[in-house]
Amino acid sequence: MAGTTGRHDVGGIADDAPIDVGSGTKKYKLWEVQTHSLVSLLSKQGLLTVDELRRGIEGLPDPASEKMSYYERWAASVAISMERGTIQQRELDTHLGVSTAEPAVKFHQGDFVQVQLENAAIRTRKPHLRTPGYIFGLVGTVERKCVGMADNPEGLAFRQDLPRQPLYRVTFHQQHVWEGYTGSPADTVDVEIYQAWLKPATKAQLEQQQHGAHHAHQHKHEEGHHGIGHQHGDPQAINHGDHVHEGRTLVEQTAIDLEGQDDAERRQLSEALIQIFQEKNIISAEELRQVVEDLDGRGEKRLGPMIVAKAWMDPTFKAELLRDAADAVQKLGIQPSNFAPKPKPSDAEDDQQKPVPNLSGTIFTAVENTDSIHNLIVCTLCSCYPLAILGMSPAWYKSRSYRARAVRDPRGVLKEFGTELRPNVAVRVHDSTADMRYMVLPQRPSGTDGWTEEQLQQLVTRDSMIGVTVVKPPSSMCKG
Repeated sequence: MAGTTGRHDVGGIADDAPIDVGSGTKKYKLWEVQTHSLVSLLSKQGLLTVDELRRGIEGLPDPASEKMSYYERWAASVAISMERGTIQQRELDTHLGVSTAEPAVKFHQGDFVQVQLENAAIRTRKPHLRTPGYIFGLVGTVERKCVGMADNPEGLAFRQDLPRQPLYRVTFHQQHVWEGYTGSPADTVDVEIYQAWLKPATKAQLEQQQHGAHHAHQHKHEEGHHGIGHQHGDPQAINHGDHVHEGRTLVEQTAIDLEGQDDAERRQLSEALIQIFQEKNIISAEELRQVVEDLDGRGEKRLGPMIVAKAWMDPTFKAELLRDAADAVQKLGIQPSNFAPKPKPSDAEDDQQKPVPNLSGTIFTAVENTDSIHNLIVCTLCSCYPLAILGMSPAWYKSRSYRARAVRDPRGVLKEFGTELRPNVAVRVHDSTADMRYMVLPQRPSGTDGWTEEQLQQLVTRDSMIGVTVVKPPSSMCKG
């Protein structure tokens, strides 16, 4: 059984969902490329590191993060800039249309209220909650008038100045909370709840809950009462992917499928962040435009096919590429990484005493397919990819199914892409979990003797440089 360090760590987990091979042709929308560009600009200014971005994504709370598309998660993670003080929560709330005013008391003694299934505000990190999960979605009764205006702990936990919230005591019947409760029907539990977590309810809803809604609530609770935002008794929970134990594969794949849809709600956070950073003169519109233009053009430059074709034609370059790919392509005037390695000061006075260099950044690495070895690239923790060489990654490369299955069932994955290897060909999977970015050097196909580099470049595909396909012989291609 595969171990896992968190919801982002999917390598080898049981997942038999097919890979959407056709998603590799999907085009990214402007806001998605802008989000990627924003991260690049903030990184260059030292305001956000790649590892901070990863941590932010890994720390996003369920179930909201499961409904997010890939670049929504990036935008949510960028919002951790609040931790550095680069932006403030109130600035973000203002741009998102969330009121920053102290709310008026809404509920009174005897009112029926329902606990929110998740906070209505967009969450950009795992929150510090003082609302217990076992009452999520349940209807109760306000036990007394508002206790008072209390400082919001969700803000205090992150040293953020959020508006104070009215605090209430709410009564719930134990039989509504726990299936099989053997005590008296009059037994209750009182919980202190902030107003942001409550919405108006009716006596009819309470009666409906009494007659059976607690069964659905308890079913979900038993499956995972430790998770934040588990949806108890909510008929929409499964449809929206809110329950982390039901249909997670479908939920996450749906999020991938949603990439590229020009959805105002999905791009809202990204656009708000960009506007804030521009207003604070941290980035400019022109800088953002230039990075977007560069990202859009990476794949069109076809740098990967250029490198592959040269390696096929030039044995000396090929040897250099396999020995030190970054150095080899830099000699061609190609920058192999958006985050190029830079030597760090060594503690050793004599470099000979410390031959292993201290580097920061990513390291471009080429691996060669041969008659006996086939290479396959994946990143099981996120979606690390040689963007500088191959352009924006295909949607399927970021999908849960590909990341989970590539390390566990590489031959099955290859078969879905139409690649079937002989049994005597070893498959080497390269999991880009840290600072190395891989590119496969595919085998040169037969029937290309006498071809020029320019002609050979036309045979090389992005997928062959990821390793899911091979370069096919030009049976129907003319040399002209």
